[in-house]
Amino acid sequence: MPRVKPNYFYAIASVALVLFVLGFFALMALQGRKLVTLFKEKVDIWLELKPGLAQEDISRIVNQVRQHPFVKPETVKFITREQAAATMREDLGDESMLEDMPDLLRDVVRFNVKAEFLDDKKLALWRETLRQDTLVSDLFFEAANTGNVSRNIQNIGLITLVLGIFLIFAAIALIHNTIRLALFSNRMLIKSQELVGASWEFISQPYIRRGIINGLWSAVLAIVALLLTLWWLRSLIPELEQLDDPNGTVFVMMALVLLGVLISGLSTWFVVHKFLRMRIDDLY
Repeated sequence: MPRVKPNYFYAIASVALVLFVLGFFALMALQGRKLVTLFKEKVDIWLELKPGLAQEDISRIVNQVRQHPFVKPETVKFITREQAAATMREDLGDESMLEDMPDLLRDVVRFNVKAEFLDDKKLALWRETLRQDTLVSDLFFEAANTGNVSRNIQNIGLITLVLGIFLIFAAIALIHNTIRLALFSNRMLIKSQELVGASWEFISQPYIRRGIINGLWSAVLAIVALLLTLWWLRSLIPELEQLDDPNGTVFVMMALVLLGVLISGLSTWFVVHKFLRMRIDDLY
């Protein structure tokens, strides 16, 4: 019986579409975490110094802050009251408030902390410790709301996980039917090979190998589509480049390749074995 070449186009396209959606959700989750990290590390913290300090005292405090384990050293900057006043004049365009409150501004040290250490309780504890220094007036920081941020990230992760599981089950059902239709034309050939003594493994091998290759093609198409989508989004919103996570992106791409091979290969295995378990009369 002549072998009819199955049409795998729809199977490859179906897997590629599902992999693209899964990869897009995964990259959104990864970059969402990076966005939260960037947000946390942009929170400015102000260490206000007492007036009339000597230069060596100021240098000591600046070095002390820079060497603290959860401070980002490159963000530490000493700002004199004159520099702060000049900035306020430029922002307000009015010097009357500065004239009415000459002691409003003081020398400060501005810096940011690493995202994993941005916690209101920890900062408040550090604030009390710094206040004991005779050269420090106070420490000011914005309410970080890290608890709400963490809960939001957990909710996003849970939603992404549920959607991912739903898409995988939908993909398996869709691809199973697509591959079943693709192999339907060869159902008699598959059964006749069994009748002449060929083992199920021997009969399944070429189809499963073809399924694995199709899964690889689907993954390649999905990865190319994802890369083009990322490039397009970054051309529209250049700030998205700050969220770039090469290691995470590579991990997602490798996961898509593995998932594509598993979905396509296993679906092909199930379809071929389903035909092998059927009786001759059921194949018509």
